[in-house]
Amino acid sequence: MHERTTDAAETAVPLPDRQARSYTPGASEQGRAMKSAEAGRLAGRPAVAREPLGRVERLQLAVLAGVFVLLAAMLSAGAIAFTSLSGQILGLQEQIGGIHEEIGGLRAEMHEEIGGLRAEMREEIGELSERMTRIETLLETHLVPASDARDPAGP
Repeated sequence: MHERTTDAAETAVPLPDRQARSYTPGASEQGRAMKSAEAGRLAGRPAVAREPLGRVERLQLAVLAGVFVLLAAMLSAGAIAFTSLSGQILGLQEQIGGIHEEIGGLRAEMHEEIGGLRAEMREEIGELSERMTRIETLLETHLVPASDARDPAGP
């Protein structure tokens, strides 16, 4: 049922001449690692463990990196918002300056108009005063009896 159709000698893959490194440290490597850790302790500095990060440490680093990225994004958004608001404030200041100029122009125009109206009113009042004087004179001369009339020379 299971027959070989090829020769074993033709399909065989040659093995490397040297052996691959073992996944577990040998006796000489264990001694060397222990000696370096021991040497670090004897020198007064703590031995540094070169273990890969565990699951909890990787999670903490991921959370810390996420917080850092979020903080950087918030700072950049704040800087953009500040720049935008600064531009808008400058625009408002320019508009307010324009409004102040318009108000100044309107004030000058209003003072001019009021001065013109005052001159017209004085003229009209002067004319009315003259008319009133003529009417009084007319009334006194023609309608008031001679005994009640005032003396033009004065009292």
